[in-house]
Amino acid sequence: MRTSLLLVALAAALSACAGGGGGGAGGVVDGVEKTTTDHAEIAVPRAADALEARKVKAFGQWQSCMALSWRYEVFASMTAAEGDPAAQLEAVRAALVDDGWTDDTQVDGHVTLTREDTTVDVEPSPARGPGIWVVRVQSACADYDGDDKDRVENDEARPIEALTS
Repeated sequence: MRTSLLLVALAAALSACAGGGGGGAGGVVDGVEKTTTDHAEIAVPRAADALEARKVKAFGQWQSCMALSWRYEVFASMTAAEGDPAAQLEAVRAALVDDGWTDDTQVDGHVTLTREDTTVDVEPSPARGPGIWVVRVQSACADYDGDDKDRVENDEARPIEALTS
């Protein structure tokens, strides 16, 4: 009896993590990519302006969510003048909140914001070099099947020219 209840609870938890199901003919996948990229085309320049950054590079790619589902991610790196990271993070947070993003920051050293089903995370990345910052713009996780699943599982990173300077 306990095993059955545990299996039912596990199945329910996995379904909740997996999100909405995939569609056919690439429409769902295309829509998620477009929405996430559109949000990135707003958030990345706002973050770059707040940081007074230059040399922005951005790529988009499907990523696994703990091998259960998939999300689309735009990853951008930029070079900003060295300064006080806490003050720089506050400038990024303020710029994105002013633009309509909701502040969901829960970890020091990051700024995390949401809009609809998209999350933006901004942080300094000293391991990449002085003044380097990364911005991740991610869709919500969802499961896909058929051609959509093949596409997200075999995706390769590609530059997002509109965000690269």
